[in-house]
Amino acid sequence: MQLNRLWAPVCFTLFASVASAQTATTESAPAVKQQVPENPSYPASQSASFAGPLLKDPAPLQQFYMEYLEYKQRLYSSSESISLGDRARFDTAFGYWFTPDTSIRLRLDIDPDRYGDDQNSTSRFELRLFHKYENFEFQADLDIDGDAGGRGATSLGPDTDSKDSWIAWKPLESLRVIFRPYNLGTEIGQEFRTLDVARVNYINGTPAYISRLPVEDEEIRTKTVGGLEVQWSPSTELSLYAGGGSASFFYPTNDDFSIEANAASESWKTKEDRAYKAGVVYKTDTTNFVTEYATHLNDSEAGSLLDTALSLQLTQWVGRFVGSLEWTGTRAGTNPYRLDDNGSWFQDVTPFRPIYSDYYGVKQDWLGKKDSAELVKLGWKFGNYVPYLRYKHLGKYFVYRGLESAHKLRTADESAGHGGLSTFTVGTYMTVGKFIIQPEVEFMEAKNNVFGSSSDIREDRVLS
Repeated sequence: MQLNRLWAPVCFTLFASVASAQTATTESAPAVKQQVPENPSYPASQSASFAGPLLKDPAPLQQFYMEYLEYKQRLYSSSESISLGDRARFDTAFGYWFTPDTSIRLRLDIDPDRYGDDQNSTSRFELRLFHKYENFEFQADLDIDGDAGGRGATSLGPDTDSKDSWIAWKPLESLRVIFRPYNLGTEIGQEFRTLDVARVNYINGTPAYISRLPVEDEEIRTKTVGGLEVQWSPSTELSLYAGGGSASFFYPTNDDFSIEANAASESWKTKEDRAYKAGVVYKTDTTNFVTEYATHLNDSEAGSLLDTALSLQLTQWVGRFVGSLEWTGTRAGTNPYRLDDNGSWFQDVTPFRPIYSDYYGVKQDWLGKKDSAELVKLGWKFGNYVPYLRYKHLGKYFVYRGLESAHKLRTADESAGHGGLSTFTVGTYMTVGKFIIQPEVEFMEAKNNVFGSSSDIREDRVLS
């Protein structure tokens, strides 16, 4: 049985931004750090957040400190029984500054909604190295895999789809040129955060025929588009950026190739996908305004989930009152590959349906469509509390990384999505020292019956 309404007292979030206590003998690293406008949703020092200005202590030298800790828990949903800890997100980072110009950072990121329920937690353990030399900055983002190759070995290597590996040059105080070898940084949005817009999926092994199950060394590989970015900051409050790049991938040579209708090719060639992004970030103690745009030019042959995305975000404090607005629009890819949980091949279904299709083999309705999502959030500060009301609406074709995306939240036979989803939320921020605690209760209402009943759970959803 499918429902169109969902009570979801689901969310408990704990956020902390903590640095070691300063002493008279401890020298601090410079308070001014590199600006990162491609990630404007991160709660930067002195910027306006919904919970109030977040003041971070300067990082100590030659001493480990916790940069931040975030724990987010879905406690309960009326649509299915979810045990405590089953949908928990845990993200924390620790840093160490050797000198004011050199540091390391360790990060543990556990996110079942993004990485999958079966991922080993250590597979998302990151090591980040940073060094500054005169007008140049270097950063490497490395992955530590505690079960490399399934053999129990530990490996250390570059995170090949991370935007946090880069080389930057500052010819002027207001100008920064950044080369990102792996990922230009095309995730956008805050509440409606997308995955990488410019993500390429391609078949490695150049098979003569593509079938439901891979043969020998056949696999799907994924990459993000790397490139060059220019950031201009005419003032401490305002930053503008733009960037572009390209990536190559294998694709069959025959003009009549179709992954669905004619998945055969005797030879392969190299194709190109180009990506572009741009944005504006304006931050003061009371205002946080962000606009972001990202697109790429070959989503069809690259099997990409998204073609283009645009987002506008504003948080504004006026006295004790705080309000947030967000509008994010996406255009879905026309030929997105439907991959299995680990992303190494197509989802194993019979008959072979490599593109998102419903139970009857018809392509899902969101492919190639444009749609948007909107948010209005209002709060009032009482001492250490900021209670708030929030309203969200997701268009029926809107695609993003959340569980309510049009490609995830669908009817039992997947012939339709939610048809338009409205969410009403009551919550509060509680500030205790450097910790922010955020409990909230949500009520969701969809046009179509997409929520499974907790009293009728079956392996075959079509029968429920």
